[in-house]
Amino acid sequence: MPAAGSLTQGIEVFAPITKGKGNAVKRIFRIFILILLPISGIGGQTIVTDEVLRQGLSELRSGRLEEASTAFQAVLNDPNLEPFHPDALYWLIKTSIPLEQYETASLAADRYMVMYPGHGRQEEVVYQRSRLLFLESEPEDAIVALGDFIEEYPNSEFVPSAKYWIGESLIVLGRLEEADAVFEGILNDYPNSVKREASRYRRSEIALLFRERELLNLLKWSHEEHLQDAEEFFRRENEYRDAVTSYRERLGSGSGSDELTLYRTRLLEMKERLLKLERYYVEQLLGLADVQL
Repeated sequence: MPAAGSLTQGIEVFAPITKGKGNAVKRIFRIFILILLPISGIGGQTIVTDEVLRQGLSELRSGRLEEASTAFQAVLNDPNLEPFHPDALYWLIKTSIPLEQYETASLAADRYMVMYPGHGRQEEVVYQRSRLLFLESEPEDAIVALGDFIEEYPNSEFVPSAKYWIGESLIVLGRLEEADAVFEGILNDYPNSVKREASRYRRSEIALLFRERELLNLLKWSHEEHLQDAEEFFRRENEYRDAVTSYRERLGSGSGSDELTLYRTRLLEMKERLLKLERYYVEQLLGLADVQL
């Protein structure tokens, strides 16, 4: 991991602090660690102004995310710049997520929430920490944390986005009907949400997944039907062959011509039924191949 990984040095990663979850002892230990253990890492130089923070913001505006992350961590490494630490943590979170440095972002969010609960960006940091659970492949925990966020901040501008990530988590868990309902709710209740188009797209994908699931069920059913037809076809074919063998034996033994004529007629009828069954079987297989294509 790049320099941003220094944030994790010496800190055990616990589950996020959400309502009704976690072990009390671990929470106390985590808070103790976050407060007393500074973020380690880059450079030994002491910074005495907020120039590095401004530099990081400039790098971020220019799209140089790694350079911005390094600058924000430099601020956090300097105890003399403690007044700027909340902003540095916030921007480190915002920088680490697009860099896919999710552990760094999560630890920064945890430290922010514990040490600066009254800071102006607390609401957004709680939201970001909750959706990070989805990005860290923990969809079930993400659903709980995002639900807690919505309950705590029901009027937040991030509520539609929180619901969107709940929908994404439900998709990962295979709960497509529930996810579709969540995305539909976003479209109906939040017409101006930034997640509107993403929700519409996800609904179209879910519709395709529904059709694919139905098609797979149909193919499974058709396959089972064809197996039964094939077994019936081979059974009748064997009966036909046995009948032909018996007919030839009777013919060789000189049995009555009337009986042989009747027997031959029955064989011809059986052969015709087998041919019809064979044609049906072939047509069904061709149709199944077209569906699969």
